[in-house]
Amino acid sequence: MSSFYPNSLLETGWDILFFWVARMVMLGIKMTGKVPFNEVFCHSLVRDSDGRKMSKSLGNVIDPLDIITGISLDKLHAKLLLGNLDPKEVAQATNYQKTAFPDGIPQCGSDAMHFAFCHYTTGGRDINMDIKVVDGYRKFCNKMYQATKFALMRLGDGFIPRPDAGKTGKESLVELWILHKFNKAAEGSNKGLEERNFLLATDEIYRYWLYELCDIYIVRLLDLFLRILK
Repeated sequence: MSSFYPNSLLETGWDILFFWVARMVMLGIKMTGKVPFNEVFCHSLVRDSDGRKMSKSLGNVIDPLDIITGISLDKLHAKLLLGNLDPKEVAQATNYQKTAFPDGIPQCGSDAMHFAFCHYTTGGRDINMDIKVVDGYRKFCNKMYQATKFALMRLGDGFIPRPDAGKTGKESLVELWILHKFNKAAEGSNKGLEERNFLLATDEIYRYWLYELCDIYIVRLLDLFLRILK
């Protein structure tokens, strides 16, 4: 209690503000004389790609673990038989899964899933969650990995980072440009996190890595490298 009460922030859905959050505050004050948290961040409610509330009878409930590890369509169908759904509901849910996940759910990993849900946070009441969007961010995470791998390969095995992050004064124009873009992205992302604007924070990261670092800076380096080889 002394370590974790009171806490700083509660993250919850807007639909249970009175049913749960308000009662937490009242009980906390009654029992301890202190509010349990100073800030409440209300996230949107996650719905399916058609905007419907997730329900087992509709077959549109998505297990986060299935997004992380991936799952085939047959196994999704099999999960419907584990509960006590009426045969008509099982048939309805099976038809929905065939339409929404014709090839099952691809393995996206936890990073892509977390990034996707942060980027979905627009401040609205609902999120229409499409698995194709999460899969798109899986490809983005792979892009980050490949860019890092390319940079480490060019630096070589004996590379030792300098003890400070200051400029050397020998930076080329393109190096000064990418450093400027990096600082602007960090500034915008930090601003988004401080304001709980996760869409802004993830947008800054996405734009910098994809359109500035990979599409311009690394492509330019690769072009110079190929010219040297010729």
